[in-house]
Amino acid sequence: MTQYGEFQESESRFVAGVEEMLKAFPCTGASVGVARAPAVVDVMGGIGEDSGALVLTATAAMSFHTAVWQTADNKIRLRFISEEIGDAEQNFEMPASSVQPADGTAQDIRDLCREQNAEWAAVTLLTLRQALAQGNLPQPTGGLCFLILSDFSKNADLGRRSVQAAAAVDALCKLFTLECDRVTQSRICAEALAELTGLYYQRKAMTALCGPANGALLQLRFQPHLLCETLEMPQGIIVKAVSTRLTRPTTFQRLIETRVCSEMGHRMIVDLQKNDGMQLDSNSNRLASITPAEYVERYRNRMPSKITRQAFMNRFGSVRGLEDGQSTPKSIYKIRSRAEHHIYENRRVHDFVTNIVRARRNDSVETLVSAGELMYASHWSHSQRCGIGGVETDRLVNYIRKHGPDAGLFGAKVTGGGEGGELVVVMRDDERAHAALSDAVTQAETASQKTVHVFGGSLPGAASFESPVLAGLVNSAGAV
Repeated sequence: MTQYGEFQESESRFVAGVEEMLKAFPCTGASVGVARAPAVVDVMGGIGEDSGALVLTATAAMSFHTAVWQTADNKIRLRFISEEIGDAEQNFEMPASSVQPADGTAQDIRDLCREQNAEWAAVTLLTLRQALAQGNLPQPTGGLCFLILSDFSKNADLGRRSVQAAAAVDALCKLFTLECDRVTQSRICAEALAELTGLYYQRKAMTALCGPANGALLQLRFQPHLLCETLEMPQGIIVKAVSTRLTRPTTFQRLIETRVCSEMGHRMIVDLQKNDGMQLDSNSNRLASITPAEYVERYRNRMPSKITRQAFMNRFGSVRGLEDGQSTPKSIYKIRSRAEHHIYENRRVHDFVTNIVRARRNDSVETLVSAGELMYASHWSHSQRCGIGGVETDRLVNYIRKHGPDAGLFGAKVTGGGEGGELVVVMRDDERAHAALSDAVTQAETASQKTVHVFGGSLPGAASFESPVLAGLVNSAGAV
């Protein structure tokens, strides 16, 4: 087992890196934009974001620092310093015109980064391009320099692309002193990353931007109306992220297929509602508006478990992502199980919140046990209904469950991160619980012959980031 505690802030290395880069490429603007965004953990809900479901997230104690400033020439320069490559520097540059939406495509940027073995640069560049395309940033008159520092472990996903994008957009807004709300910023990140991965998710960028500190969770819902609220955990209860490698990783295409299936399932249900003469309200445009009881009584037995793309389109037309070039007319979509996951998961998330609130108010072990059981049910649904996860994560969850609440381990489940190899654990923050988790991890490592990594701690989102050490970077002419 590799245990990662609360990482020390990387500010001194970051400041030294910015100072060095400023000497080579002086700042011509009024200031340097500086941001730091933390790692993100899906706790409950996760992929249900698309269906209008409630999702719960948390932060972890790793981060991306980003500094950006204007330069006199017409170049976009990026320097990346990463702990996972021994603090070695990677550099990338391109003409500033290449990020202008009118002069280049997202594919051009991806290809150029890939050719120069600098895929890491694509995230920041696509975020910059998306902000310019939407008119959220003024057109730079010269060039831009980015200094990016990451203390992410190479063994962690934890939303790293979204975190890097969030740090980039926040630093850009600070550079140009823009009043850009967090929803808009997270949307820029989501749209930029959709160009890279084919997946559109806001929750991770939103958490990196405005996640709470001190181990609290963030409640998010984007449809039909925005919800962004803090959920405090009971005293002495924490969230940990755990990661391992899967023999058969979950691909981006599987996640995309799961999302498309949920859209197809909802289209079928809306058609059934119309056939039943139901009057649809404004909230019925997402699967999360359907209760489990309503689904079982009205729709489940009237939906096919599988359908080909062509058969679906002949009857219902297309939905988002169905014609993305990754499937054929004969491709089979498991509509019913994917739709069921979203419907039942939304209920589980709401019940989980209720149990956490009760546990905090009443110091109730029973409600924590109930919350943990909801996590195990969520894990089963991710695995069996959506095909997210693998043998290694199933085995680790089983070992954690065997230790159980008596040992201080209340629940665990797979997330959509780490190619299906990331788990989240809700547990007591005491010696016995940490020993129990360590034992479960050791058992899993012995069985799978794969190292398991544990990540702890939390950091506030970029919106709450303040650092006297970095304040000297944000001044006239970029002098430090």
